[in-house]
Amino acid sequence: MRRRLLAWAGAAAVLLLASCTTVQVESQALIDQGNVREGMARLEQAMRERPGDHVLRTEYFRIRDRAITQLLAQASAEAGAGHADAAGALFGQALQLDPNNARAAAGVASIENARRHQQQADNAKSRLANGDFAGADLMVKAILSENPNHPQARELDRDLRERERQKAVTVPALKSKLQAPVNLEFRDAPLRIVMEALQRTAGINFILDRDIRPDVKATIFVKNVRVEDAIDLILQNNQLEKKVLTENTILIYPATQQKLREHQELVIRTFQIGNADPKQTVAMLRTMLKTKDIFVDERVNMIVMRDTPDIIRAAERLIAAQDMPDGEVVLELEILEVSRSKVRELGITYPSEFGGGLIGFGSRITRALEFDPGVKLKLLRTDGETKTLANPRVRVRNREKARVHIGDRVPVISSTIVGTTNSSGSANSAPVTTEQIQYIDVGIKIEAEPTIYPDDTVAVRINLDVSSLGTKTTTNAGSVAYEVGTRNANTVLRLKDGETQALMGLIRDEDVLSRTGIPFVGELPLLDMIFGARTTERRSRELVLLITPQLIRGIRPPDATLAEFWSGTESAMRLRVPVVQQLAEPDKKAAAPGRGGAAATLAADAPPPPPPLVPLAVTWTVPPKLKAGQEFMIELRGNSPGALKSTSVQLRYNPAELEVLAVDKAGFFKPGSGTTVYTPNIDASMGIVSASIAVADADAAPGDGGLLQLRAKMRAPATKTQLQITHVVGIDPANRRVPVQGGLPLDIAVEP
Repeated sequence: MRRRLLAWAGAAAVLLLASCTTVQVESQALIDQGNVREGMARLEQAMRERPGDHVLRTEYFRIRDRAITQLLAQASAEAGAGHADAAGALFGQALQLDPNNARAAAGVASIENARRHQQQADNAKSRLANGDFAGADLMVKAILSENPNHPQARELDRDLRERERQKAVTVPALKSKLQAPVNLEFRDAPLRIVMEALQRTAGINFILDRDIRPDVKATIFVKNVRVEDAIDLILQNNQLEKKVLTENTILIYPATQQKLREHQELVIRTFQIGNADPKQTVAMLRTMLKTKDIFVDERVNMIVMRDTPDIIRAAERLIAAQDMPDGEVVLELEILEVSRSKVRELGITYPSEFGGGLIGFGSRITRALEFDPGVKLKLLRTDGETKTLANPRVRVRNREKARVHIGDRVPVISSTIVGTTNSSGSANSAPVTTEQIQYIDVGIKIEAEPTIYPDDTVAVRINLDVSSLGTKTTTNAGSVAYEVGTRNANTVLRLKDGETQALMGLIRDEDVLSRTGIPFVGELPLLDMIFGARTTERRSRELVLLITPQLIRGIRPPDATLAEFWSGTESAMRLRVPVVQQLAEPDKKAAAPGRGGAAATLAADAPPPPPPLVPLAVTWTVPPKLKAGQEFMIELRGNSPGALKSTSVQLRYNPAELEVLAVDKAGFFKPGSGTTVYTPNIDASMGIVSASIAVADADAAPGDGGLLQLRAKMRAPATKTQLQITHVVGIDPANRRVPVQGGLPLDIAVEP
């Protein structure tokens, strides 16, 4: 009975395990197919049916964690690709499986923040387009405070900073309403009277500093000069300075150091140095511009200056002229060593040793004599020729050293023996030996220092050293030393780009004569060849160096505008040309009496004011019936009661619905001289038509006629489309832009 119960329990366990395995496989298959929610629901249902199954519960959490990991990986990939909606949905599925998952919650929050940031960025862009710079700046700063790497916000921030920079560095220039030259004739006239006359005539407002003396008088006689130049002449002659507040308002103050500090506006400018030494650049600026407020940051090669706008502009030119890249050259070196040897051995060699010894046989000892009867005849000739070639190519900067070593570093061991003493102070019998190893360079060593000149020539300071090891010597103390043979040469060459120069003549010759033979007899003439031998050895070594410079970047002189420019006087820095611009003498002259005993002739008759602007009205003309597939003509007409000398038109259409075949000018402009400039353009891919028409100034006149004619046809199967006017610009003879009326879109429909 017990066995039967155990069998039933085992069978039930097997069935339960099989059931669990089936649920797991089906759930995993659904999850792999993308049905994560349904697969996990299967497992949850199985867990509710078998609440005490710990194996199924463990498998549930394992499969859930794997599914969450897959969902988070897919969501991160979608977010990286910019698909916010898909990424948000995947993060949401992960949260449904595990509401406490921190990574999924952070992903959902990041998606919501990204959407909110995108809406803020779009709003900031529209505000920037409408001119609300302050509102756009606030929104951009809010985005960057939460996400400093938001691409659109960073681009908008760059645009805002660029607008601020342009606005910050823009200095107002004085402009007179009087375009004609002026004639001034004042003799000892009070300065206030002169300024009042200029204000009435030229429309320039003057503000006088409170420290200007009321008795300052001006004397000036000029003819046919600009109003701005006349004002500068008056101020310079009376030691006064001006500060331009607006285009028609200036402040005049005494040219004293205190007033200059009060009224002169200063600019802070940062210069990034790319090639020059910042310390040398600062020294140049202090010497040439006498500037004091200057700081150098050697960590990033940056210079910060605070000075007047003219000095800052001068510093820009000086730095641009100095901060130029160093020249570079490739030195092609070819080292050739030719070694020749000739050996001659001639004569007869005789035995040079005899020997003997004792030989024992039992109790008998016998003395033996050894003798080598060998006699040899030597007839030997040996010729040798070796070549050692090295061809390094080294790229080196101007006035920098290049070092090349081709060879070995040979260790040389030296020993130091130091005696020792014991605790009692007596000498110890065992000295201490210490060894030191030093390395010497053996082989070919080259040092080259080029100097590049503006005419593309290169002066090269060359140092050549060729060494070789000789006999090895060991001292009594155990130190090792070598004989080192060396040949070196130092010279300076100036070569053209690509020119090759050879350094030759470093020759070493050796002649060795050795004799062997029978003493005394072999030393006699004629007998030395019979009773001895003679060896003759001749060695010759020659070193050749070929050097060729190849310019990579030469020395270029600075631009003419940087090499020379006006810098004002010793006391005041000014970059403008210190020459009064002479204007053409006008045809008509008018004189106005001055005040206070002075006479002033201010300005010739100003030209008559241009007529008021009259709007240009544009309308469309299109045939009443259009057939599908047929070409038709569309005309853009203009009606201007005022004279026009040029127009510019741009139209936009849908290239998938309309095909523009040609564009031509119509009959609005009728130049009498026949001079017309017409520039049409059709961009079929973008659907844009543009054209500009201009005539000579003498031919500018009112008109009523066609501005442009378009030849077009509808593309199948489109039956209607729209032609829009992007912009229409009309210019009158006074170079003013006239207003435009009309310009509604044209609806085009064709009959089947």
